[in-house]
Amino acid sequence: MKQIKEFFQKNKKEIGLNGLVMLAAVLIVTGVFLYWSHYKIIWFCDEIYSYFTANSGCGVGARISYDTWYDSQFVVDDMSAELGKFFRRTINNVKADDHPPIYFMTMHMVSVLMKGSISKWVGLSINLICVIGICILAYLLFYLITRKKLMALMASVALGILPSALTNSMLIRMYCMLTAWAMLYVFLSYLVMQEKGSKWVRICLYLALSVTTAFGFLTQYYFAVFAVGFTAIYSIFCIVKKKWKKMGAYIVSMILAVGIATRLWEEWIDQIFYRYCGEEVLSQAADFSMIFKELGFGLTVMPKLMFYNFYWMGILLVIAGLILLIRKKDKDLPVIAMLLGGTLFYSVIVAHVTPSFYLDYRYFYMPTTIAYIAVILIFVDCMKYAEITREWQKQIIAKLGYIVLGILILFNIGTALFDEMSMGYVDRSGEYNRKREILKEYRELPWVYYGYESWSMMENYYDLALGTRFIVYNDMNDFDSKKCPANGEDFIFMINSTSYKDPNVVLEKLKETVGCEHEIEFMFHKGAAFYLIRHK
Repeated sequence: MKQIKEFFQKNKKEIGLNGLVMLAAVLIVTGVFLYWSHYKIIWFCDEIYSYFTANSGCGVGARISYDTWYDSQFVVDDMSAELGKFFRRTINNVKADDHPPIYFMTMHMVSVLMKGSISKWVGLSINLICVIGICILAYLLFYLITRKKLMALMASVALGILPSALTNSMLIRMYCMLTAWAMLYVFLSYLVMQEKGSKWVRICLYLALSVTTAFGFLTQYYFAVFAVGFTAIYSIFCIVKKKWKKMGAYIVSMILAVGIATRLWEEWIDQIFYRYCGEEVLSQAADFSMIFKELGFGLTVMPKLMFYNFYWMGILLVIAGLILLIRKKDKDLPVIAMLLGGTLFYSVIVAHVTPSFYLDYRYFYMPTTIAYIAVILIFVDCMKYAEITREWQKQIIAKLGYIVLGILILFNIGTALFDEMSMGYVDRSGEYNRKREILKEYRELPWVYYGYESWSMMENYYDLALGTRFIVYNDMNDFDSKKCPANGEDFIFMINSTSYKDPNVVLEKLKETVGCEHEIEFMFHKGAAFYLIRHK
């Protein structure tokens, strides 16, 4: 404590300046986050399941009974927290699911604070806190490496507005929180690599690393792959440098993390080794029939999420930069090697063990964010070795690193704004909100959903809260030409796209209902085909 106190007393001015610059970085990244949150939509089925898992009193799926009328409050109650049931519902739901508990417990806590709301801000507020944490840790890491405040600011902003990082922050799922834990893990690992501080400071760092690893694992189980990859790379570093004690301490901290995670949530053993998702992953791990395709995906997915249409150019620039830094024996190579090696290990392993029907970019937003730190360091460090032939060129060379960071920032801004495929979970066209406004116009009519409950029904479940009352028919319990599904009233008809690729099959049945003549007007398609049905 004495050392820490003396450090703050000696560096009071520098710490104050860093705080102000870091605050500027946080405000910029937060502003960009808020800009995109304006376009955030909730339709992805896993986001609906996030609300269910955190809050539902009836498990992780919708508690719909077919051929039964419900009011819109039913949906709100299903997705929001019930006061007085603090965490009990969440723990029961997570035990029945194949995910760890930290994210859902946090989401439940926010839901309680928001008192019955199913707003997108229940999830986005968690992500915003994580984004701010990531930005702060990125700034501190870049500053410790470069010792340049402006460079740390620009680098942390470039990282924070990377389109894949922004997409990650728009997803109401555990992946943004996972990235925050990974960022803290990297930051602590960097501090551990430095041979500074007293014995007790180092012990505290290793304990913090253990706790971070445990909480990362209890946020998303793939964090274990991330930690194993970094431990392997760090061990190689220690072997080369003959730092046996440091390697032993690092490995012990990882073993301790397993103990902490098991003590807090021993259900992970059952979920990973004996439940359906875990068994599918373990089975996939033993299947090498598609190994070359999986390797190709694992090695290219992060460059695609960094450079998008220019990913091959990005790969070539990174390789060329690495060759230059290796030739120059750059001082940042150990950090770059840990970042790239650890994330490539994660990317390849996850691409291999994840069944193809689950494989999605969201699993790779975290390693992409971490690997992007290495990419920034490579590009900036290479500028130090530009050839100087004239005295006046020294001033330009000194600014090349800032110019590179400026180009990265502009590239990320341009990609997010003009490449529609770069930003997920948002609707910049406004089409989604226009459809919701149309539904609000007809909220007084009964709504009829036809087709079995599935992930595609979940795409519309959030919108059911806009109406007044609704009913769900499935394939085995439909109206089957016996009666009008809305008992003779005009109604909104939603036909599940998964149940029926051709909605006309269902519409033909509707025309045959006894005693009813209908005018059918197509409205729009959004997860289901929406029709306005009027009685003549």
